[in-house]
Amino acid sequence: MPVIPAFSAATVNQSSLILARYAQIIRYDENAFFGINADDNRDRACRKIWTKIERDMIARYLGQAQIMIEEKLGYPIGQKFYVDEQHHNARWIFSKWSNVQALGIQAISVIATAVALDHTADPATIAATATVVTDPDEIHFYQTGTDVEIYPNLLDISGGFLNASFPRARLVKEAFQDNPENGLSYTDTSVDGPYIQAIDIKRIYIDTSEPGEFVWPLGKDCPEECEEETEPACGYIRSNLSGVITMLMPTEGECPWLGASELRINYAAGKPLDPLAEDAILHLAHALMPIPPCPGCDPIAMLWQQDQNTPEVLTRARIDCPFGPNDGAWRAWNYAKTNRRVRMTHI
Repeated sequence: MPVIPAFSAATVNQSSLILARYAQIIRYDENAFFGINADDNRDRACRKIWTKIERDMIARYLGQAQIMIEEKLGYPIGQKFYVDEQHHNARWIFSKWSNVQALGIQAISVIATAVALDHTADPATIAATATVVTDPDEIHFYQTGTDVEIYPNLLDISGGFLNASFPRARLVKEAFQDNPENGLSYTDTSVDGPYIQAIDIKRIYIDTSEPGEFVWPLGKDCPEECEEETEPACGYIRSNLSGVITMLMPTEGECPWLGASELRINYAAGKPLDPLAEDAILHLAHALMPIPPCPGCDPIAMLWQQDQNTPEVLTRARIDCPFGPNDGAWRAWNYAKTNRRVRMTHI
């Protein structure tokens, strides 16, 4: 899950609508989409094998579209972690993003490393792996020794063991991502071939032990110093939907936090990706793309043209649409406008 530092100039340009799901929505064979030359590609309406440049363009605009939509919604799509978000100290504060899930930071623990993949069939499978994790949303898979996430098509946890399977198209090694135009071999599952042979399994969860801290920018005592002092805080979420939070100092005495002028909070926020959000992200991404995502594939070009279309006669609302006047932007704006979180400016 993305972790976003407060006041960072960097933008996490990664969409919750992953490329495998994008291929499913547009009804494109995953093998052809991920650069693999499989026999059943010929049985599909879209036979062109995608290149890395084309997939990268899709990923870039899906990420940009999600960021634009989230800014209007007021909350993330999917789960994101925010750290060191600074506020003036007050009894009640609003987090920058609503739909707060919990106070705390992202934590990562290793469940297993270098778990072998069985490529006998497609999808590939792993042997049952012991785990104490019970929430499947906390389990993530990676190419061994990297932070490249692999997405299963099936994940099951039962009796303290997890089982998962992975379509071959999602197992292409990083070194083979830039596939030739005629595609990678579908049948070469050897160790030196294009498909990874093992995965790492990790748990990503919310560590609630670090919800935030109180800040004295110039120190606690007189005379003032040129260095800040901090004390750990505990917190209570008064409203998850609106992001209303109260921070307290877990010490005895008469309200020692009152002397701190600032506080910083850490939290996870977001709303699960659903079909309506997927639709909005996809159509806005197409609306933003200057060229069709896959030249030479007529069905995809038609989807792009539909989202690029701008009516000859525009209403005032369409002219003022923050995302643009074309059909894809308009669809995304209507989703954002309908689902945005409107919050009070004070309590």
